[in-house]
Amino acid sequence: MLNLENIDLVNSTSDQVKVMSYSFFIWTSIFAIINQRVHLKNHPKKVQDDIKNRIVSIIHGALTFWAAAYIVLVEQPSFGAANSQTMQFTMIISASYFVYDFLACLYYDLADMSLVSHHSLAICGYAVATFSKFGAPSSIWGLMSAEVSNFPMHMRVIFRQVGLRHTKLYEACEWTYFALYIIFRGSLVPYMVWNTWPESEVPLLVKITATGLFLQSVYFIFEMKKILTRQYFQYQERKKKNIHHYWFQVNPRIQELSYINNQKKDKVF
Repeated sequence: MLNLENIDLVNSTSDQVKVMSYSFFIWTSIFAIINQRVHLKNHPKKVQDDIKNRIVSIIHGALTFWAAAYIVLVEQPSFGAANSQTMQFTMIISASYFVYDFLACLYYDLADMSLVSHHSLAICGYAVATFSKFGAPSSIWGLMSAEVSNFPMHMRVIFRQVGLRHTKLYEACEWTYFALYIIFRGSLVPYMVWNTWPESEVPLLVKITATGLFLQSVYFIFEMKKILTRQYFQYQERKKKNIHHYWFQVNPRIQELSYINNQKKDKVF
């Protein structure tokens, strides 16, 4: 059994590996339970697998966001500070999730190149910060900024997959996701990168990972702007034709809209 009171996640590699192994087992077990309990028989198997895996992602996002927020707001470490036990634990828990999710997405054929590159960089960044004993504050800031929009991000995809894209429920999730993403990533991530690079103790790979998160954020913010612009013109057409979205079901009159059969999948996670 793992005794949390007697582990040293800052100086002991064996303890780090032990917590990583236990955490990976827990994430895998959570998916196994969800896989047994959640049934979506009216949808293709790949959609079912993706939704079940997203539920695990939502759990990870909620846990790590609050852990990261506690560290940032309560412990308030400087960007050049040495890693604390709490920081190490949070990074290892998150890294083990990314390893689980990477393998799960490969196994269930849910992975694409953006996921492979994102998860690989995240795992490497966590590993370097954990073993070098520096760089955790930057990683924690990045984690908090990224996971704050986790829940609405996944819910919008789940609603889309079960056929509720053209509903107010989907729109509420999408707009909440965009708002949280733009506000937090547009402010906290640049602040984190700006304060990370001058710190000589922070490993180079952690700085590169932080910069990668910033560049990804800028790219997706511009993509979101395009989506919102397109949605404005779609709203104008619905208003002109007096067609309204319902909250929990699709209005059958949406088939009268010119854009309904020409919509592409928006790639903003």
